[in-house]
Amino acid sequence: MKRRPIAGWMLVALGLAQLPLAAQQDTPDVRKPFRLNEDDKPIPRAIPVKPIPRAIPVQRPTATPAPESVPAPKPMAAPEPGDITIAPQAKGTPDALQLSLADNYYEKKQYEMAAPEYEKYLGLYKNAPDTATALFRLGECYRHIGNVNSAKNAYETLLAQFASGEFIGPASYRLADLYYADKQYRDALTLYRKASVRLREPAVANAAKFFTGRCLEALGQKMEARGTYEDLVSSEKDNPFYDASRLSLGLLLKESGRNPEAIKQMQALAKQTTNPELKLQATVQSGLWSLELEPPQTAQAEADFKAALALPGKSSWKELAQLGQVRILSDAGKAQQVLDAYNKMDKDVSPDVKPQLLLLAANASRQLNKMAEALNLFGEVSREFPGSVYDKEAQYERLRTLYAANDASLVGEIDKYLAANPDADKRDEALLMKAEILFKKEDWEGAMAIYSTLELSHQLTGNRKAEALFRLGWCQLQAKNTEAAIKTFTSFATAYPTHKLVPYALLQRGLAEQSLKNLTGALKDYEQIIKSFPKAPQRELALQQKALIEGQQGNNSAMALSFKQLLKEFPETAARAQANYWIGWAAFEVKNYKEAIPALEEARKLDKEQWGEKAGIRLLLCPYYLEDRVATAREVDRYAKEGKTKVPPEILRWLGTKFYEAGHATQDNADRLLDLKNAEKYLQMLTQREEVMPDDFLLLAQAELEIPQNQQAADSLHTYLKSTKLPVPRCKGLLLLAQAQMGLTALDEAQKTVDEALTLQPEGEWSGNARIVAGDIQMARKNFDEAAKVYESVAVILDDPEITPRALEKAVVAWRAAGKPAEADKTLNKLKSRYPEYKTGRFLQQQDVSGTK
Repeated sequence: MKRRPIAGWMLVALGLAQLPLAAQQDTPDVRKPFRLNEDDKPIPRAIPVKPIPRAIPVQRPTATPAPESVPAPKPMAAPEPGDITIAPQAKGTPDALQLSLADNYYEKKQYEMAAPEYEKYLGLYKNAPDTATALFRLGECYRHIGNVNSAKNAYETLLAQFASGEFIGPASYRLADLYYADKQYRDALTLYRKASVRLREPAVANAAKFFTGRCLEALGQKMEARGTYEDLVSSEKDNPFYDASRLSLGLLLKESGRNPEAIKQMQALAKQTTNPELKLQATVQSGLWSLELEPPQTAQAEADFKAALALPGKSSWKELAQLGQVRILSDAGKAQQVLDAYNKMDKDVSPDVKPQLLLLAANASRQLNKMAEALNLFGEVSREFPGSVYDKEAQYERLRTLYAANDASLVGEIDKYLAANPDADKRDEALLMKAEILFKKEDWEGAMAIYSTLELSHQLTGNRKAEALFRLGWCQLQAKNTEAAIKTFTSFATAYPTHKLVPYALLQRGLAEQSLKNLTGALKDYEQIIKSFPKAPQRELALQQKALIEGQQGNNSAMALSFKQLLKEFPETAARAQANYWIGWAAFEVKNYKEAIPALEEARKLDKEQWGEKAGIRLLLCPYYLEDRVATAREVDRYAKEGKTKVPPEILRWLGTKFYEAGHATQDNADRLLDLKNAEKYLQMLTQREEVMPDDFLLLAQAELEIPQNQQAADSLHTYLKSTKLPVPRCKGLLLLAQAQMGLTALDEAQKTVDEALTLQPEGEWSGNARIVAGDIQMARKNFDEAAKVYESVAVILDDPEITPRALEKAVVAWRAAGKPAEADKTLNKLKSRYPEYKTGRFLQQQDVSGTK
């Protein structure tokens, strides 16, 4: 919590400074300078002298004898004047007699009688040798009887007529004193300075120096005054204002913001002074000022307050020490201890301290969520001290309490407070509070109007004004006043470049620019956040938006890099799915399918709802383009269940073909069967689509025959044959259909199908294939002789390196099945002689009637 100084703290401290420590006041109090005799010595009180007979000439000595010792003045006050002692005067001239007469009255303190005699002397004897003496004593007489103007005239005449002499210092001092009393500080300053160098007695010269400092203070020349006090503090001997000078020096140092030096002066004063009240004052002020240091020197302050309270006697300074102790608890956030201390204190404290205690207790109650008690204490301050600075503080703090309590009446209370025309700083704080309430209620227009006013405030400063300006921009955004928001965020970032909200302001400005299609401006803001604020959480959104803009601008490689940086710096970002998708998308676009796959898979995994479909399509295509039939099949299976559209027919056709080819390429029967089943699966999916082609049914039928699924194969072939009219393709389909019919033991239908094929292709390789199938039908009928003859006929009409030897090998099998080994051997010899490279055994070892070219 930010430490707030208690209103009036220093006012109380200054008000407790007692006379004659007048340096504590804004306007110096009048001080009586020392009373001096003609020898520039302090005049002792009532030293008895022998009466001098009137009108008898006396021999006048050169100077009035000084006392053997001067009583030390009290530290806090100048010594009182004594009576002037008049030595016997020598008999002689008339002027000496006249002066003696005046001196006799003066000696007896009959100033009203002495004054006209001095006037007579000065009037009759213009150039008499004792003119300076008469002028000084004349001034003293008028001063005693209260005739200030006449006294001034006497001193001024003396100083005007004489440039040197023993009375120049005392007259300057006396005249300065009179000007000081009339608050003519500039004239007094000149005379005190003159007196300080012309007075012979060190104690009086130091007094003149002290009042020189007082005049400088009154004239606003605080730095010169401080120098004067520093000079006085450097010498304690013959310095009756030593303590007063140190106190004044400390106060001036405090006023100029040099708190550590001011505290040292107070600590030194507390240690050296013998005045109990001054010791207490200096100790308390040391503690109070220690709390104002940055950081506050709490331990020192606690020690000072404890020491002050341990001093004997009662004093309002002790109340301040107790207040300081409570303040320390408050600054430490120890709200309950503040209340405990407040409850233990005597409530009958001075009016200067009580309101501050009430304010501290009220604030502590608020911190403890005791809102009713806090409001009551603030109200007590206002009731007991109406119109005071504490009342104003309490009224404002009452609003803060209502704000903390979310009181529904707060807006109305703020309006009442503002109607009373509070101080400008509190007015703006109250307006800010009202704006915050409207902001929380999402009354963007109402809050915006107040924040706009506060933008021009000279009272709100620092963080408070910065946040108000930021919120103005936010309200403008919510009110769709986008261009104004951009200007406000610009002003904020310019005026407060180091504020913690700058990256947020740049982000909001970037989003606003983006909404206005100013992608260049938005990109600049995002890049500034990324570059200048390495630890700001706003980097996450800045990286995301930067990547999206780069994608919009067609800079796909930069987009992918930005998204990768986002994932690296913020691995748990909410944009993980989006980032992975566009990283995969960018790789896909440049045909880097291997890199695209893991990113697309992650996008689909993280957010199937948003990215599953888009990523799924590309995950179908990536392994397809990589010719990975297993991975492609896996993606097809998944997409068939989850996808929102259909698998592209090209992929299904490719899968069917590749699995069929793989089935024929492997030597492992289990793998062969699995591949053929996969071929049948994806071709079956394809044949349900409008994009199906006749050859798709043909390939499906081939796979179905080899699984075997003869009925399904027959159905597929019937569909194929319906759309196939060309002789060769139709012949191929008919022969496959015949094989399916044989598998269904529909031999008569199979024979008709073969006959149709032979009709379409009576010669050539397809005629040879048809004859082999016809032989297979005879084998199925167990007409082995007939089957052998049909197979043998292929060798008569066709010499094909694949079809003919296959037919001859089948003939060997048929002859053996017919029980005619001689014919079988003859045919086998023919096969080996005509086709020596043909590897026999496929049909000789087992019966298999499914093969065609």
